[in-house]
Amino acid sequence: MIWFLLLVFIFALVMGFFQVPIWIMFGVLAVMIVFFFIRNPLVFGKDPEKMVAYLKRSKAPQLQFLYHFLQGDLPAAEHELRNIRSKKAKQHSELMLLRERKEYGKAKDLLAKMSVHKTKWYMLADIAIQEEDADSIKQYKEKINDAFLLNMLEVDQAVYEGNKHEAVAMLEKMIPTLRGYKLLTAVQLRKQILEGKI
Repeated sequence: MIWFLLLVFIFALVMGFFQVPIWIMFGVLAVMIVFFFIRNPLVFGKDPEKMVAYLKRSKAPQLQFLYHFLQGDLPAAEHELRNIRSKKAKQHSELMLLRERKEYGKAKDLLAKMSVHKTKWYMLADIAIQEEDADSIKQYKEKINDAFLLNMLEVDQAVYEGNKHEAVAMLEKMIPTLRGYKLLTAVQLRKQILEGKI
């Protein structure tokens, strides 16, 4: 992503130096952005296998972390976690590991340090589901506006209550409408439920 933005900046400088008309600059920029989105299946991708292959080929530590995490290789994911430079990305990745390991106390401590965001409310609501804290579940759910996250909380609730067939049915209903990261998340969760890993 950084290389892409650097390339756009350099390209804009060169076009500015040659005094290219502004409409051409915007046209070229639009083409570059569309090309970026087409090459990156994690944004609007419809094929989970291509997304996983993209993660595997990627050199970015955050994407390598996600690849190992999705494969269930937590030690390799933790190794990649150390290489992530972005503080926000590192916190989100660490939260994923803590949730997977059911270390809810540590997850709450980390969430307390994070800024207000829909992901924070989702994780707190998910922890409240695991801890059977109905008041907290309601409180955090009210702060979430994202329909995908609300649906995922319902899936998590169904799994926790042992209604795995219902959870899979909810996911299968959602999957055709999803793209990118959200699709990959839903497909992976369905796979884990069907394999009895959760």
